[in-house]
Amino acid sequence: MRTENLKPTGYNDGFINIPVSRVTRQGLHDLKESMGAASQAEVIEKAVAILLAIQNVARR
Repeated sequence: MRTENLKPTGYNDGFINIPVSRVTRQGLHDLKESMGAASQAEVIEKAVAILLAIQNVARR
């Protein structure tokens, strides 16, 4: 996995404010607890990193 573009945890260079379904909101909450993440933002950061890694492998 290429990691040179990933920021250290806690680094903040922007915000997104998007509507999500109740299922997604609850899912983020559940993942936050099960991952031991400090915030839903951390869950999103990790999820995007995982999906990018999968995408990179799939493109090979």
